[in-house]
Amino acid sequence: MFPPNTPPYGRWMPHSSIQQAVLRAVGTPVSPAALRVLDLSCGDGDILAALAAKGFHVEGSHFREDDYIFRNPSPLLKTITVHKGIDLTRPLPFPDGAYDIVLATEVLEHLPSFTGIVSEIGRILKPGGRFIYSTPNLHRLANRTRFFLTGTHGLCGARLGWHIPPEDLYSTHFSPVYFPVFHTLLHHRGMQVEHLYFSSVTFWDAALLPLYPLLAAATAWEILHFIK
Repeated sequence: MFPPNTPPYGRWMPHSSIQQAVLRAVGTPVSPAALRVLDLSCGDGDILAALAAKGFHVEGSHFREDDYIFRNPSPLLKTITVHKGIDLTRPLPFPDGAYDIVLATEVLEHLPSFTGIVSEIGRILKPGGRFIYSTPNLHRLANRTRFFLTGTHGLCGARLGWHIPPEDLYSTHFSPVYFPVFHTLLHHRGMQVEHLYFSSVTFWDAALLPLYPLLAAATAWEILHFIK
């Protein structure tokens, strides 16, 4: 493994704004203790700690004991169920309809393919359950502009180096989430999108705001062309 705080690992932990966006999406139901929450690849457990403080029944999962995502583990991880050795590229070892809420915070883009995990999440969710995920926004204007100019997206590890061994490829963003495809996968598993949120706005996002009317018009044209 690479030493802590060296590229591509150290800089790309879930930012507090992302964690807060996930917590807002979960909300505060009337009876949180009745809801089972599973946080896939939960890292230091910050989100689980916040949810446990609200009364949720929480569980997490970890992939490797030497995982690069560990920085300052929450003491909560010693008192709750944390499923070890959970490889998200394989079937999950949980029964059907086991959880009310499944979280995947900055996880999907690290998988070689997210087709399988979406299917598994659909399976382990209870009827009416919710899947809440966060991922770098491939479609924001700053990313589109970068791709137009350079042919690459501004994602962690998007330019994969040959120095990264195969067992550590999951530490990079080598499978960016293309939302139209991901939306289709959710639909196939009987899930529908209820809300889309953003966690923060960068300087470049704000600077490119004048282009949004053009983006909206182009998107509308593409949708009409697709419908026809």
